[in-house]
Amino acid sequence: MTRALSVACQCGAFRAEIHDPHAASCNHAICYCKDCQAFAQHLGQGPHVLDFAGGTDLFQTQPSQVRIISGADKLAVLQLAPKGLYRWHTSCCNTALCNTMGTPKLSFVGFMTANITERDALPPVTIKYKPEHATAPVPKPHGSLLRFAGFTIRNLLKARITGSWKKNPFFGDDARSVVKPYVLSEAERDAAYRQVT
Repeated sequence: MTRALSVACQCGAFRAEIHDPHAASCNHAICYCKDCQAFAQHLGQGPHVLDFAGGTDLFQTQPSQVRIISGADKLAVLQLAPKGLYRWHTSCCNTALCNTMGTPKLSFVGFMTANITERDALPPVTIKYKPEHATAPVPKPHGSLLRFAGFTIRNLLKARITGSWKKNPFFGDDARSVVKPYVLSEAERDAAYRQVT
């Protein structure tokens, strides 16, 4: 795999790099859950983000490996519900960027691979999550959720032990997100989910 992956929004105002994206610190998944579909649809990004079956192709890595090069002021974040994932996008062109938890102590970030320039350099997909929510049949194999979860938990623990969780471009030193999350209203949430078939 390449030493760094380039991430850019659709208009090019936001740019970032994922450094040292080696197999020991990354996961490659396709998520078919209704939440990911609703996020893309709310932003009007369905055609850019979702595959033929409504899947979001995600590259999961550690935030400490991410460096924002330009456009940090274009970051925006929303939640589908008050306790939902932080779903990051850009304010300039509404590009759906990535997902994180609401605290840097749970240290991972899942980037939409649609915005990664070197997609050919990514490792193979290890899991197809929630295929029962797909809008079309999803070819097998679907992978092992247990293996995927174990890998993620191992990296979360490693980040806590080493303290690398504190290096996170999406959260400040006070452990708050660099921009305040916008929580969808009930009407906005209902509208987004109605687009998920």
